[in-house]
Amino acid sequence: MDKMKKVGLLGAGALIAAGLAALSEERNREFVKEKVDVGKLSKEEGKVFVEDLVSKTKSQKLSLEKNIVEKLQDSVKMAYNELDELNDKIDELKIQELEAELDRMKSLRKEQQ
Repeated sequence: MDKMKKVGLLGAGALIAAGLAALSEERNREFVKEKVDVGKLSKEEGKVFVEDLVSKTKSQKLSLEKNIVEKLQDSVKMAYNELDELNDKIDELKIQELEAELDRMKSLRKEQQ
């Protein structure tokens, strides 16, 4: 797979993960509200439960974002390294072409003398 496509997929993955985290937080709040409403949890217990879940979700989200940023940075570094290698190959090919042209010109000059 093309490296730039991988970078795009990582970005899309990050957005999906962030969306799921937000969705999960909302669902958790609804779940706890239902439990409080039917009396299975007190309001204080529900509040503590939701705060704990939100805290853990945020922590996981930050960890995921950090990992994604690191992967993106690695991908960009790899792309720059590959670009440098390609530039070196292009320079080498140009030198070879110029040397071949110089040899051809020298050969023509000898034939004319």
